[in-house]
Formats: sequence, C-alpha cells, structure tokens
Amino acid sequence: MNVASLSIGRDGRVLGLIGLGHGLSHFYQLIFAPLIIVWHADLGVSYAVLGAVLTIFTLAGGVAQMPAGVAVDRWGARPILVGGLVLSGLAFAAMGSVTSVWQLFVLAALAGVGNAVFHPADYAILNSSINPARMGKAFSLHTFAGHLGGALAPATMAILIGWGAGLGGWRFAMWVVGAFGIVCAIILMLQGGILRDEHHEATDDTRKKAKNAFSWKENVELLLSPAMMALFMFFLVASLASGGIAAFSQVVNVQLHGITLEAAGTALSAFLFASTGGILLGGVAADKTSRHDAQAAIAFFTCAVIFALVAVFPMHEVVLIALFAVAGLAHGMIRPARDMMVRALAPKGTAGRAFAWASTGMSIGSAVAPIMFGIMIDMGAMSGYYWVIAAFNLLAILTVTSTRWVRRAPAEQPAE
Repeated sequence: MNVASLSIGRDGRVLGLIGLGHGLSHFYQLIFAPLIIVWHADLGVSYAVLGAVLTIFTLAGGVAQMPAGVAVDRWGARPILVGGLVLSGLAFAAMGSVTSVWQLFVLAALAGVGNAVFHPADYAILNSSINPARMGKAFSLHTFAGHLGGALAPATMAILIGWGAGLGGWRFAMWVVGAFGIVCAIILMLQGGILRDEHHEATDDTRKKAKNAFSWKENVELLLSPAMMALFMFFLVASLASGGIAAFSQVVNVQLHGITLEAAGTALSAFLFASTGGILLGGVAADKTSRHDAQAAIAFFTCAVIFALVAVFPMHEVVLIALFAVAGLAHGMIRPARDMMVRALAPKGTAGRAFAWASTGMSIGSAVAPIMFGIMIDMGAMSGYYWVIAAFNLLAILTVTSTRWVRRAPAEQPAE
C-alpha cells in the first residue's frame, strides 16, 4: 500500500476515529475530581482514601503502558485499542454499582489498564494510516482531541450527576460514561477497516518472524538502545519541566509576585489555553520542516528564558499573564515535534513499544514533579521553583540534541 496516496478524506476519517478514543481516554482521566466530592458524602470515606483511587488508576495505567505497547506490536493496534475501550467502559460503568471503596480500588485498577492502550495503539495506527505529508498536523490534532476530552470532563460529569438525580445521581453518570466507552468500541470495530498499522500491513512470513523475535532480551535491548533511551529521557525531562506549572504555579505566583489568586489562576489558564493553540500551530510547523529537534529546542529555550525572567523580576499581573501565554504557546508547539521524533527514531515494527516507552517517561515525570516541587514550596524556595523549571527546560534541549545524534546510528531505521 502506498501511504502517500491516501486522501484527505480518508485521513480525516482515521483522525476522527482515533481522536474519539483519545478524547475519551483523557475524559476518563479527569472525571475523578467531581466524583470524589460525592463519593465522600455517599460512601462515607476520607478524601485521602478516595485520593488513593486516583493513584491506583494512574499507577495501573503507567505499569500497563509497556505491556500494551508490546501487545500492539505483536498482535496489532486495532484489537488492543478496542479491548482497552471495552475494559475501561465496563470498569467505569461498574463503578456506578459499587457499595464499598474496595470495589472502587479494583475497578480503578482495571480502568487504568484499559486506559493504558491509547498512546501505543493510537500512534501505531496514525504512523501507518496517515499520509506522511500530513503527519505533523495529524499528531497535533490527536493531542488536541485528548486535551478537549479532558477539558469537557468536569462539566460533563456535573451535568450528568444533576440530570440523573432521580436515577442515582453519580451512579447514573458512571453508567452513562461507561456505556459511551462501549459505544466507541463498537464504532471502532465497525469502521476499523481503515485503521492500519505495521502488524496489519506485514506479510504472514514477516509477521511470523516478528512473533518469534518477541522475547524479554529483544525487548530490553530495544528499550535500552541509545535511540529509545534518548526518547525516554526527552519525555521524562519535558514532563518534569511542565508538571510543576500545573500543580503549583498559582501558589508560587501569589507568594512570589504578590498577585491575587484570581490573577494567578488566569495566568495558568492562559498557559493551558495557549498550549492548546500551540499544539495546532506546532502540527503545521512540523509538516514544513524535517528538523523537529530544532522546533522543540527553540520552544524549550523560549520557556526557559520566560521562567528565568519570572524568577528574577517582580511581575505585574498583566505582564505575568502575557508571559505565561507565550510560554504555553511554545510548550504546545513541542508536542507534535516530539511525536514526529519518536516516529523517526522507532525502528520498523516497534511503533507501539516506542510510543509506550516514551509515554512511560512522561508518566514518571508527571508523578515526580508535584512531589518534588511541593517539597521546594514547603521549604519556601519560591524563586528557586522557577529556576528549577527553567533548568529542566534547558536540560530538555540536551535530550533533544541527543535524539539528533542517535538518529545517525546505523542500527536505528525510521519507521516509515
């Protein structure tokens, strides 16, 4: 099959199907905030215990990420993606019938495992189904769909809980969002003929050889190769650089710059909204250049300079909001470039594992950042908080440079 001959209409259908699943994945990740409030009242357990439900969901997803990537490369992305949707949908629907927090723990673990399939499966499908000339925009729209799904989650859950007040309230809401996951799985099954991946395109002979090649030794060698370790560190450091902004920038800006909490919240919102715009702009830029490492490096440098300025100089709230918006725009432009670098460095037949491994680095960074920056804030290191974020952005440039170096390694061939 000549992928370059794929039409815009076909690419749009692929993106619509994959974007639907990715949006639901992020939606599921962000439904817990309103639920914890009603669970606390209805189930009579502490917020700390309910917080553990979210922790279990996140940890299960992180642990299952690499096995999901291996499964995608071995058996194909489509069945793994549909299976993940079914598992997540059933688990969240079942949460509507729980009678104890222990049942929530088990179901959160199952939902996390189901949610782990999206990145390796989605990227494996996009890598083989989308015209390469539009791949940067495809990656950016895929990421945008995830952000949109997450943004819709809190308000949607509040509405569903209100609408279903006479039908069980939050229980009704869980049945609905769980059922929607099953509906999405059915849609992907019915329309899945246009979703291709490297396993689907392989011949019976190459598929048999690939199956025989899957061993612990082969997988470990792949993941510890210079190319895959460069990608892992890139995602890890990038998530450390951004993780602290979402968690603690409001606290630090109030204390460091003496602005109101409302202004600090506006600055964070400006960062997040501009980041979404940067994702779309970055997708267009990624299709116009082969130097995706340079695109990411320039964006990281921009963020480093901005956060160093915020650490040094007193900021009026208007100036701070404007700087956060610029930083958010630069941060968003990193995402499509990042995904294009994974695509270029992943050897043929390893897209699922490559994206899963890189996403594992991102998950670790996202988990470590709030704890690390929380300790700094407890110590009163307010300006130090921004200096560390700036340093992580500069360190991220080094990881980007390393991907440029390992690109020349003869053992690593681009996954076209």
